[in-house]
Amino acid sequence: MSAYLLENPVVLIFTIFATVAVFLYLREYNLRKKFESADQKTLDEFRQKGLEAFHQSIKKSQNILGEAELEGVKVVADTRFATSKMEQDYEKNLQAIVAQSQQAITAAQNQFLEFIQSLQLKSRQFEDISLKKGEERINRMFGTLESNLSDFLVSSEQKTLSSIELELKAARNLIENYKEQQLKLIDENIIAMMEQTLNIVLAKKLSLKDQIDLVYEALERAKLEKFVV
Repeated sequence: MSAYLLENPVVLIFTIFATVAVFLYLREYNLRKKFESADQKTLDEFRQKGLEAFHQSIKKSQNILGEAELEGVKVVADTRFATSKMEQDYEKNLQAIVAQSQQAITAAQNQFLEFIQSLQLKSRQFEDISLKKGEERINRMFGTLESNLSDFLVSSEQKTLSSIELELKAARNLIENYKEQQLKLIDENIIAMMEQTLNIVLAKKLSLKDQIDLVYEALERAKLEKFVV
């Protein structure tokens, strides 16, 4: 076997590597076993210590809870007593406040009724005084109005008569001026017609009868033309 390995170095090297690998594996396995045993022991110790600490904590918590319950009971009892006393005091104070408020309300109502009655009396007195003053003021106002109205009517009548007289006078003057203008116009027309007729008579050398007829004809034509009224 040794001669075969020496003749085949590759197999020798492979065998050496395999032997070393097996050795290393066995060594690693043993070490792991040792560590696992040590770790397990350590974990067991920690677990035991943890359980003991947990039990102690539970006991302490139970003791604390018991004490807290007792304190709570005492506090609740004290609170109930204090609350009951507070409620009694509050009820007494409330009754006293209600009584005082009732008295104050009654007094205020009485004062308000007295004020209303006084106000009604003053209102009636004021109404009476106001009615008297109102009647006096109305009488004075009617008297003043009547006087002013009478003065106004008299003044208006005088102004109306004066206006009528002025209008009549103006109308008369207008009529007189119109008459004068119309008469003046008529005179001018008559003179013009007489001159025209005279010129015609003199030009034609008519007889006296023809001249008179010509004058009448001229007058008639003047009437038709509204030169003579």
